[in-house]
Formats: sequence, structure tokens, C-alpha cells
Amino acid sequence: MKRFIVLFILPFVPLFGEAPIGMCGKTPFTPVDVSPMATPFFQLYREVVNGDFVAGGCALSSGGSCSITISGIPAGSSVVKAYLFWVTQGSVTSGVFNGTPITGTLAGSDCSSCWGGYPTNVYYADVTPYVSGNGTYSLSSFGSITCGGPGPEGAALIVVYGNGAETKRTITVYTGAWEWVCSGNYTWTHTGFTATNPVTSAKYLVAFGNGQNFGEVGGEYVYLNGNLITTDIDGLTGPGSGPCGNGSLWDVFQGSATSWIPGGATSATFSFNNSAAADCWHITVSVLSVSSDDALTYTCAAGYDDPVLVDESKGVYYEGDMTVYSIGGSVIYKGKGFVKLPKGVYFIRYKDGVKKVLVR
Repeated sequence: MKRFIVLFILPFVPLFGEAPIGMCGKTPFTPVDVSPMATPFFQLYREVVNGDFVAGGCALSSGGSCSITISGIPAGSSVVKAYLFWVTQGSVTSGVFNGTPITGTLAGSDCSSCWGGYPTNVYYADVTPYVSGNGTYSLSSFGSITCGGPGPEGAALIVVYGNGAETKRTITVYTGAWEWVCSGNYTWTHTGFTATNPVTSAKYLVAFGNGQNFGEVGGEYVYLNGNLITTDIDGLTGPGSGPCGNGSLWDVFQGSATSWIPGGATSATFSFNNSAAADCWHITVSVLSVSSDDALTYTCAAGYDDPVLVDESKGVYYEGDMTVYSIGGSVIYKGKGFVKLPKGVYFIRYKDGVKKVLVR
């Protein structure tokens, strides 16, 4: 009896973030790293508030330390929620945020980004108690990553603020883990809002890990509702050279989406694809803010002065300029002197701050 030996010759896949163009460009793409274990994106957080979100990011790939600057929060605002997201090759569950040790919750995992076989993990931590507003926040003790070894890639800080004078917006935060080389192109949809008609304000944020620069300009596409966000995920939007010297392994993109969201819309769709197929990278978090007709879930009361009890017969008196807002953010009175208010809760903005007033 003759015996036959069949040899299967598999294409070589480099382990340090790069996949050969010819192989990865095939359609459909068959994973060659490990079996896909992607975590589809899910809604982690939703808030309807007179306010908005601001964000910043930094690369952790140069020693596990970096700083994130937060700006754009108006005076008199209160911090509603703050999340720190970070992504690693392998497991890095903790670090130090602005001097306070934190431990993350695993948001999702997928296969390695062609990175020594270490899985891609996305973590998040609620850091609301440690974020006071605008400023620079330090990250340290997240370990360090080597070229092809385990460690952290980058982090994003998302801060939601409330301010009675701001437009009412619905803010949604989605996270998970989807590695392109293992699981292919991806589309996910933000829901949970009803946009105003017309939309007067909308903005987005998306963050990717393991981006490197292999000269694949124009081949890595990210969209929101079919509108192009970027063509390059190359680790050049985050400062630092990274452990392999060809990108910081971290990219954060954010900008206006006001013209991209139709009036009255109840969803918005993100998507990405990699026609260049020269690099392995993954999505970690997306945020969308839209002017909305949704019912408030946060009334901007937290963080202001304790309630001041005012007898209805006396109303409110102030010699300087003041603006009185309803709890929903509508302007009731603007001027100076005496104003008589019906029973209820109001916010009064003076030159020197904001005070919550209860009229009974």
C-alpha cells in the first residue's frame, strides 16, 4: 500500500504588526493568526444632558506613561462622567491615573494584532472622582511594551460635562474589541437618540490601537454615515515613536459631525475597511454627541452650590447681571434687579458662578 504525505505550505505572517499585502488583500480574507474572538461593539454609556463631551488621548507605547490634556469645558460646568480607556497586547489591567491607582474592567478581546501572538484587550475605568475639569492628567505604571512583546499601546480619556446654558445633547459611548486582520472589516451603529431637526450640533470620536506606518497611505478607511473620517491609521496622531520605530501604536480621531447626521435621525453608523492590508490594527472606543429631543437623564444640578431656599413672595433679587434658567436649560429671565419665579427649581448664572435655587 502506497502512503502519501501531503504538505500544506502556509504563507508567512510577520509578528510585529505587519501583514503581507498580497495575502491580506484577498476577498474574503481568511484569518491566519488565531481563531477570531472579537467582541462586537456595545453601548457602555448613554446620557442626555445640557452639555457635551470633550476628550483627549496619548500613546502608552513609550514606557507606559503619558499625559492627556482636557480642554473646552465651559466655566461653571460640572463633570457628569469620565471614562479612561486603554488597549494592550496581552493583559495590563491596572495603572496610575493622576496619582491614583486604578484597575480596569475588560471591555473586549480579539486575536493578536500580528504581535507575537498576544491577544488584543481593551479596558476601561470610571475615573469621574479624579477629573475636576480642564487640565492635564497623567498616566503612569501601565507597564511597557516591546516590539512584538506584551504591553500597553494607548489611552483615551472621555469626559462628559453638564452646563445649564448648553444645548441639550444625547451622548453615547460604545466599546468592544475588533481586530481587522482576524475579524475583517467592521460596521457598528450608535442608537439611543432622537436628533433634532435640523441637527444643530454633533461630533464624534474614534480610537484605534496598533497603527503603524508602513507607507500604506490612503488605504485604511474609517467612515461615519458614509462620510470619510480618515484614510490612515498609522500611529502618527499619537505622540511617540513606539517600540518598533514606525508609529506610536495609537490613533485618536475626533471632529464635527453636524452635517453628517440627518435631522430626526435615531441612529448613526461607523465603519472601517483596510484595502491597503499592510498593517494590523483594531478599534477600541467610539463616542457620538448629537443635539436631541430626548428626555434629560441628567439635570446639571450636581456640582453646583447647595440649594438656596427662596420664599415665593420675595422672588430673587440681585443687583448685578444674572440669567435664570429652567431645570431643562431654557432661559426664563436675563437682566438685573428683581424677578418673581413660580415654585420650582432654577439655575441662576451670576458673573461669579452658578447657583441652584429652589423656590417654594
